[in-house]
Amino acid sequence: MSEGTLLDVVYCEGWDPAARALIGRFSPGIARERDAAGEQYAVALVRPDSGVPLVLVEVAWKHHFARSAHFDERSRRRGLFEFRVLEDGSLFLVKVEQWTYHFDDQEEFDEQNAGRVELSFGPDGDGWMHKAPRGYGGGSSSGRVRKALSELRMPKPAFGDWEPFTNSKELTLRTPDAPVTDPPVPVEERPWRPSVPLRPFGIDEMFTAGTRFSLSGGHGVVETGLRDAGKLRMTSGRLVAADPAFLDSDAAHFTVTVPPGEYRVVVSVIRFVDEPSHERVVAAKLVVADVPVTTWEAALWPGQNALFLGDGEFYGYGVDSGTGCFTDADALPEEMDDELLEKFEEVDPHIDVTPDGADGNIIAFTTGWGDGSYPTWIGRAADGTPVCFVTDMLILNRARILTA
Repeated sequence: MSEGTLLDVVYCEGWDPAARALIGRFSPGIARERDAAGEQYAVALVRPDSGVPLVLVEVAWKHHFARSAHFDERSRRRGLFEFRVLEDGSLFLVKVEQWTYHFDDQEEFDEQNAGRVELSFGPDGDGWMHKAPRGYGGGSSSGRVRKALSELRMPKPAFGDWEPFTNSKELTLRTPDAPVTDPPVPVEERPWRPSVPLRPFGIDEMFTAGTRFSLSGGHGVVETGLRDAGKLRMTSGRLVAADPAFLDSDAAHFTVTVPPGEYRVVVSVIRFVDEPSHERVVAAKLVVADVPVTTWEAALWPGQNALFLGDGEFYGYGVDSGTGCFTDADALPEEMDDELLEKFEEVDPHIDVTPDGADGNIIAFTTGWGDGSYPTWIGRAADGTPVCFVTDMLILNRARILTA
């Protein structure tokens, strides 16, 4: 962008890549109201002579989200910069995607002939880079990268202060006195949505016996049943959830703790209606208090921050033995010997094991379809107190609730 470039500020629902046009244009007043409420909107910085955007900023503060798209002269997005609003109110650059186009009539995001570079960064500045040169079929490379935090952080701009998203100070931005507006766009037809990490679904229903779900992909109708897996003795209140084959004294516990005590573990099992003998564990719950859950959040290990998760992503523990478990950090064995491992081969669908010399126990359970990675959610009461931990096997995450 050359010095003195004049751009009009246009508030809208977003960019339609098929039509290569802005849609749902509305007044600055509406945009300001959405900004204050944390609702999503977009702002385009447009050349007044051509109506072509140079930068499009998508904002959804309620989701701690902002993203800027930079366009080339043919209205193709050549760069995406994704940000999160951190706990201290600053913006953090979590992801960059850049494309190189080689032909004037080349399609946007052409996987066959465009070059692509993707970078992602964690809270400490460590990141990962993936390069896919022209023609994604070969020659790709990946590696670690690191940026100084000062290069990744910036103050969250106030409404109307769009220059920080442009990577240029040589601009003049103006808001037209009589902006063009369009008919309202229905929410379901908005052209974009913020990146949102995986969220729990149907937890209350899956722990209500007799609830029926229709599985995604036409995999049948199932009905839930509950199994009492015993009481977990927690001497420290520091919960560990993991594949029991990987338990040792170095296993990490969640950052949210509970008072020491004994807590009931309940396993939710689905039975296929058309095949009653076919059962699977879909979730395991550590019940801290029999109090209704009003909010859910991801259970995290030290150093993790859910704000850095991408769309549909989650933190979970890996399972290679088809089994997960709950235990207290004080009950972790120094190492998993063969005798202890053999006990976990008998899980069907749950088992209660006390390691030699431990005051605490390990309650293990089978994990849905078997191996994979599974998140644990924390349910909190209205006053913010944690009342349960649920390991979700994700079988019902995309299912449809039929009865509850």
